Amino acid sequence: MDLDLSKYLHLTTQYTSASQRARVLTEVWVAENFLCLTCDRKISALPANTRACDFQCESCNERYQLKSSSKNLSNRILGAEYHTTLTTVRLDRHPSLILLQYNRDNFSVANLKILHGSWITENVVISRSPLRPPARRAGWQGCIIDLRSIPASAFVEIIKDGQILPQVVIKNHWQTARAISSFSNSQRTWLSLVLHVVDNLPANFSLQDIYKYEEKFIQYHPKNKNIRAKIRQQLQIARDLGLIKFLEPGVYQKTK
Repeated sequence: MDLDLSKYLHLTTQYTSASQRARVLTEVWVAENFLCLTCDRKISALPANTRACDFQCESCNERYQLKSSSKNLSNRILGAEYHTTLTTVRLDRHPSLILLQYNRDNFSVANLKILHGSWITENVVISRSPLRPPARRAGWQGCIIDLRSIPASAFVEIIKDGQILPQVVIKNHWQTARAISSFSNSQRTWLSLVLHVVDNLPANFSLQDIYKYEEKFIQYHPKNKNIRAKIRQQLQIARDLGLIKFLEPGVYQKTK
């Protein structure tokens, strides 16, 4: 994988906007350097008017959406049209996010991580206000993908501080991250919430530590009368995924 973006600068001479040039540079780089994490095959750029998706694997049809920036990647990512995004989430069709940060000084890829689309659930899709007249697309309503509620274990790092991580580490992490794709939307939402709380706990933690966040779970699931049982169920799933270990009854440990 070549991290050099400068070799594509000649493709941007017709653009005056810095954001347009950056989009071209990063899209071409991804198309030529990034292989599908599911099957190691080439991915292809989709037509420019394709809704909520930028790339698709030529072999397994895994879908990807690119978000790039020269600054530290935000925890609030601009998404596509709000209702279109909700539909893709409900149909388990939301593409995985390619989150790319590049160095503007030497035009190289600095950081790259992937969020499997299964971790994007309805509760992280935040609507924006519709565009008002006289905007050309008056009535169009975008959305924001709030990454702050998604656990760290969902993000697969590929490049960190200009260094490519070992392939075996990337593949193992990807397989774990995409393992929830067979779960229902509700199951994924619960697991994501529990693991997000676990992110804020010490390496070794107890059920009582998680129960302190019970109000947070009630806020998202006000009709559920068995919050604590649901939390314990998600911890069991997290253990099966290899994300935590059981040390003794009611005591857990995070895995790396």
